[in-house]
Amino acid sequence: MINKKALLFFPLAIGCFFSAFAIKDSSDLAVDFERINRIENLSKGLYDKVHPTHCVKAGDDLKIEFENNKMPISESEFVNNARLLESEIPMQYNAEVHKLINYFGTTWQNKLKEMIVVSNYYFPIYEEIFDKYDMPLEMKYLSVIESALNPSATSKCGAAGLWQFMHATGKMFDLEVNNYVDERRNVEKSTEAACKYLKGMYRTYGDWLLVIASYNCGPGNVNKAIRKSGGKKTFWEIYPYLPKETQNYVPALMAMTYLMNFHDSYCITPSTVNSNKSRLVGVICKPEYSYDAICTTLDITAEELRSFNPELRKTVLPSTTKAFNLNLPYEKAIMFWELEDTIHQESLKVKTWKAPVTAEPIASNFKSSKTNIHKVKKGESLPSIAKKFDCKVWQLKSWNGLKSSKIYPGQKLIIKSS
Repeated sequence: MINKKALLFFPLAIGCFFSAFAIKDSSDLAVDFERINRIENLSKGLYDKVHPTHCVKAGDDLKIEFENNKMPISESEFVNNARLLESEIPMQYNAEVHKLINYFGTTWQNKLKEMIVVSNYYFPIYEEIFDKYDMPLEMKYLSVIESALNPSATSKCGAAGLWQFMHATGKMFDLEVNNYVDERRNVEKSTEAACKYLKGMYRTYGDWLLVIASYNCGPGNVNKAIRKSGGKKTFWEIYPYLPKETQNYVPALMAMTYLMNFHDSYCITPSTVNSNKSRLVGVICKPEYSYDAICTTLDITAEELRSFNPELRKTVLPSTTKAFNLNLPYEKAIMFWELEDTIHQESLKVKTWKAPVTAEPIASNFKSSKTNIHKVKKGESLPSIAKKFDCKVWQLKSWNGLKSSKIYPGQKLIIKSS
């Protein structure tokens, strides 16, 4: 249950929470609303709607050019398409939403194309957690607006991760931040925290648009806007009394939701960039395991391993009395299990001369389990393998980072048992 007294101080905790969308190391992906307004003013005027068939080469991708940087979209087209989403979040068409659709579909188009690809990796993770909290699936597009789906993103005011939590806010929702780990950058844990906040705000307002507004400016500013409006309780009724950034924020979510689902209607195709992002599998590192020993044994660099685990603040594992869940590409995870004895022995050699580094315990507890490697035989399927090892198909998919039920002979699968 969310501490209501703590939430009263939420606006102070977030300070500049998502205020500029200026993302460290990925500022070109940030949503710059001032720039949107400048572009809109420059491109005002009449234009003829044309079918978006004119393409120009942009690296390995084709960028669609639209007349006067205007998307050829009508209100009826938006409404008809949005109806297909059956969204729990009201999708309203107005000048502000259209302005953001123009921006994302033209100026931000190259980044939009990247987001379509990268979302194939993150969204299945989100959706599994959303199902647990009974969250509207459209909320996943908030993290596109917040961080451009970059778990390493850091704003100028210190908000971090896919969902851009401030340090104090992360602590409120049990995200551990110390010298060695920053769980605001952990995909699963930060998504759980976002769900807890969003569901808490829904219990307060009973309106998803107000919840989205509160995620941007805090419930204090939303409550102030409600008072100034004379007690109105819908987003568009309190719209004039909200901070300017929040006035843009909710339409931005609607615009992003629309384009992420209907980009192909305007010939906007997925980017070839990041199309081969590795699927990651979690392995459990015992407290005595060494970061260097893992890198050496698995033949990966220290920075590569850290890129798979953005919550690590240094190229070292936190030394605690508890195990640590480490993400590895599927093939390296298989190697980890096969060479775990070697990793253990190499770790002991390292730690005989290197003094242990202490850090606060990681919040999560990991259950010990026995792991086997099963080589898929001809004619086997996930259901038959699940039956053989007394587990569920969804568990096999989770252990092995599988997005579908397709497997092939000779493929190695991780099998865990208590």
